[in-house]
Amino acid sequence: MTERLRDLRGDRGAMLVIALIIITTVALVTGALLTKGWTNFRATVSLRGVAGTSYAADTAAKVAINNLRLGAKTPGWQVPSFEGLWDNWVYTNNADGAGCFGATDGPDADTDRDDPSNDLELKNVYPAAGDQAGPSSARVECTPVPGTGIFGGGSGVGIEDPDPTDAFARALTTVGTSDTLGISGVAGHGITVNPLGTGGEAPMPMRGGVASQSFIKVDSGALVTDGYVKANGACSGAGDIIAGVDENNVEQQFCNAPGSVPAPAVPASPLTAVPTDFRDPADYAGTCQFPPGFYNNAESLSDAVNGCTTARFLSGDYYFDFIDEEHGGDNIWEIDTTVIGGDLATPTVSTIPGRCASPINRSPGDGVQFVFGNNSRIEVTDDAHVELCGPTNGGEAPMTIYQQRSNSTLPASPPLTDVPASTVTEKAGNDPGGLKWTTSVRTPVAAEPQAAISAPDASNLAYTVAAVNDDIGLDLQSFAGLSSIPAGADIDSAQLRIKYAKVSAQDLTVTVKDETPENVVVGDPDGSGWGSADIAEQLRTALQDGAFTATTPTIQVRLLNGAVADTLIIDAIQLSVTFTPPRLRATTDVMFINAPAGNFAGEFVVQGATYAPTGFVRLVPGSDDDALVAFRWGLVAMGVDFKAQPSQVFGYPLVSIPDAGTGLGSRTVVVDLQVYVCVEQATCASGGRHVLTARVMITDPPYDTSGTYEGIPEPGQRQIKVLSWAEQN
Repeated sequence: MTERLRDLRGDRGAMLVIALIIITTVALVTGALLTKGWTNFRATVSLRGVAGTSYAADTAAKVAINNLRLGAKTPGWQVPSFEGLWDNWVYTNNADGAGCFGATDGPDADTDRDDPSNDLELKNVYPAAGDQAGPSSARVECTPVPGTGIFGGGSGVGIEDPDPTDAFARALTTVGTSDTLGISGVAGHGITVNPLGTGGEAPMPMRGGVASQSFIKVDSGALVTDGYVKANGACSGAGDIIAGVDENNVEQQFCNAPGSVPAPAVPASPLTAVPTDFRDPADYAGTCQFPPGFYNNAESLSDAVNGCTTARFLSGDYYFDFIDEEHGGDNIWEIDTTVIGGDLATPTVSTIPGRCASPINRSPGDGVQFVFGNNSRIEVTDDAHVELCGPTNGGEAPMTIYQQRSNSTLPASPPLTDVPASTVTEKAGNDPGGLKWTTSVRTPVAAEPQAAISAPDASNLAYTVAAVNDDIGLDLQSFAGLSSIPAGADIDSAQLRIKYAKVSAQDLTVTVKDETPENVVVGDPDGSGWGSADIAEQLRTALQDGAFTATTPTIQVRLLNGAVADTLIIDAIQLSVTFTPPRLRATTDVMFINAPAGNFAGEFVVQGATYAPTGFVRLVPGSDDDALVAFRWGLVAMGVDFKAQPSQVFGYPLVSIPDAGTGLGSRTVVVDLQVYVCVEQATCASGGRHVLTARVMITDPPYDTSGTYEGIPEPGQRQIKVLSWAEQN
């Protein structure tokens, strides 16, 4: 019994229980560890998927940046289906119809051409990661930052005005509705364009809206703009019109749309009165630097300017109101040399465009403002080179060329009637030139020459020639009231009246010293003894040298080479003058800017706004690849007739308006890239999760020294700078 109890109380069974407890505990711990490990494993797999999505976004953004760097040299890049210079293309926010990545989204049903490509789809860009069932695709959406790119300007400039009556919120506006010129082969109004070259398929780039109150005619190629195209009348011609699209991707072309183009508001004239500084162009022919002021002689201006290798017009306000036509000439400033207007660019540049400081690329800054009155106009020869830079204007259009729209008040212009000279000098003795002067006999004897001939009375000067070929002469100066005629006025009439009697075969003549024609014959005395000489032309020319004074002009009265015993009695000499003082004169319909030879091979570049509502603009480059026509801040005209070569200098469309600037300059474009990832999807044309946003700045070398492709940016040579790189939650 005792042995049995001892056996029952032994510890061999307890050991089994302990063993079971240990086994159970180990099992529980192991199970817990295995459960935890599986959870971590599943988390790791999931994190790999998240990382894969992030890597896909990074990869897509880097591919997009590289494509922006390479442009047309990107492997697999597709050439757009419409006209353009695509061989060495890169994105600069230009007016070429392409987007960040070209133009391969079409053809679009609305435009029948490729649309700008601003989305880059990357299919299967990253392999399946973690628990993903398949590779992921991505899409990069590119948006340019406003105010950057080829049309980006300096801080504070640009166009942000939606007012349809603001002519300079768009690129080109024509306001003529009928032909008032009557020139053969010229429509006289509307928009006529003809892109040249490439077999009739060339583009003619514009940037900004294009509007005509009459018609638009594209003879060949294509008028290409990123803005709208509107015409109250028809759009016609063998060429095409490629307009910009709205937010719904609908092309903004509206032809035969009466009322779609309202009359633009008239901008204020840069001038409120004629500048007080009257300029004789001949005074500046030596320095070739023409200061601001009033110019009224087209022939003299043309001669002085064309005598210069480069004629500079200094910053300031100019008024050109020529009066040549009223006296047998033409009111045409002909340019046959290089003309630069405004501040010079810094650093200096030797070629156009870029010789003067553009208001698009700086703020503030000075420039020229050319105001034209009446029918004053410009003609350029085939070899003319013109660049005019206007002043900055606080972000508004910097007026550079302006046709005056209203007359200013005509100042008083009392005529000079029968005015005697205050200074009369009788020629005496012998001149070195061989002239032998006859001395007068004065009545009364003590009378001075001035008093003797100031009025028709009993006093006079009597001459008797004593020897063969002796001469008689008087010099007259300082006519009362003559100095009140302002410089720049137009002499309408000028008669020097002389009451005289003579017995001589020789003529009594009048000369305005230093002016031509000389020796104007005084008419025979009438019944009351008066003869006269017309000296209006000579006084008009003399006034070009500046206002009259007490010593200018000098009027010379002569009887030369008399015979022995010839006699001359002068009772009185008086001057009568009528004149029109200068004033601002409204312009008339005219061929305003013209290249008449039809083979223009130079440059005509306006850096600023051009307002010419009564002017027709015809600039027709020929086959020369270097010809350039560019109006860079909008053009308002009665009508235009343009041709252009495909080689139009990069960044200089025919007409354009700039963006609101950020101060980065025209060689820098900034884009925002938004990256969307379509996880486990073979495509990503739409949808997806927004994973990454990057802002990238692209800077080109100077366009005139960029390397292989002179004058344009070079693919692969662009500097890339990532400004921000932000992952999205």
